[in-house]
Amino acid sequence: MLAAGSRRCAALGRRFGTLVDVTQAPRKASWSIHELQRHEKDVLTSASLLNLAELCHLHIPDEKLPTLLKEVEDIIQCTKTIQEITLDESVDELYARSDFGQHPAPLRVDAAVEGNVPDKVLANAAVKHGYYFQVPKVLED
Repeated sequence: MLAAGSRRCAALGRRFGTLVDVTQAPRKASWSIHELQRHEKDVLTSASLLNLAELCHLHIPDEKLPTLLKEVEDIIQCTKTIQEITLDESVDELYARSDFGQHPAPLRVDAAVEGNVPDKVLANAAVKHGYYFQVPKVLED
């Protein structure tokens, strides 16, 4: 059965000139996501990251600074790469096509359902006060 599939792919490849047998595909990637993220000139320095952290009232421990700096720099460089991409007139080809045997989810009926069931809603609440969940205070006054 595998041989028949391979022959079918080869026949289609000759017919259309675009299909390639999977066994002939390269086994190693020719590019890496890291090429999109790292550039020679970094935008962010540790001093500017610490300044941003101070403006946000965040404390960054010294041992976490290099890791955080690299992660934020990767995000900035990847965003810059995406911003540099130019699109031509054929934007429709960039969207995922849904005509490969996948059908959209069926619409459900828009019908009213009974909703006044506070006992069922509050059944799993750790602490409740009347018809409300009681949660610990997060922010101080």
